Amino acid sequence: MKWLIRCTVLFCSILGGIRAMPVKFAGSGDNVSSTIRYVALGDSIAYGYGLQDKEEESYVGLVRQYFEERYDYVVTNNFGKNGMRSEELLDILTNPENPNYKKYRDTISYADIVTLSIGSNDLLHLIKLDFNMEEMIREGGAKFRKACSNFASNFPKIIREIRTINPDVKIYANNIYNPAKGLSSYASVYEVAERYINLLNQAFQKAGGYCLVNIKEAFDKEKKSMINISLKGREIDPHPSKEGHELISEMVIKQIAK
Repeated sequence: MKWLIRCTVLFCSILGGIRAMPVKFAGSGDNVSSTIRYVALGDSIAYGYGLQDKEEESYVGLVRQYFEERYDYVVTNNFGKNGMRSEELLDILTNPENPNYKKYRDTISYADIVTLSIGSNDLLHLIKLDFNMEEMIREGGAKFRKACSNFASNFPKIIREIRTINPDVKIYANNIYNPAKGLSSYASVYEVAERYINLLNQAFQKAGGYCLVNIKEAFDKEKKSMINISLKGREIDPHPSKEGHELISEMVIKQIAK
């Protein structure tokens, strides 16, 4: 009987046929079995870019491990994609012509937990290591403000669409940290990034229907940099280090455990 229960739970989990969290079966003195379905959405941070073992070291992998310690079966789908911006994710969720539309929506419809890392690429691709910061601000300021405005429009739509697909899912979204922290030679880059990242993060404060994971605050409190501070040409590699992913996972798990 125990074997039959476990096989049934696993089979239904894979098919997405169970919805409640956690799913439990019991009878005839058997142990209770449970399952949870976890979906990660977003950009290269969710993907685990730059890690030696992204499956195990990324914050998504670490959150999965947290669930594996507490549930009999964990079904994880990581849809993190390098370079993804908010408008791209919104299109996937809302445009039936998008090739990923059905896959994303079907998977989300059976999820118990969704984590979301989105917004960094909306802004940070515009910030370069430019020695002439005054020129950068003058020429890029309008682009920065437009990127923040677009994200402020896209983010609540993303949350609402996830809620439309699955009204019962629990959503945890990370806000945006400043990747230029600790770059003493580029203090002006930090200042520009800080100004517009704070503007970008206002969208997280204004949106509802989800739980905010304040990564910005957590990274700011750390004396040691939480990112891979590597410079490629005139660009910053903004991705979290292994320690950064560990901190993100701790923050996400703290919210989940409440």
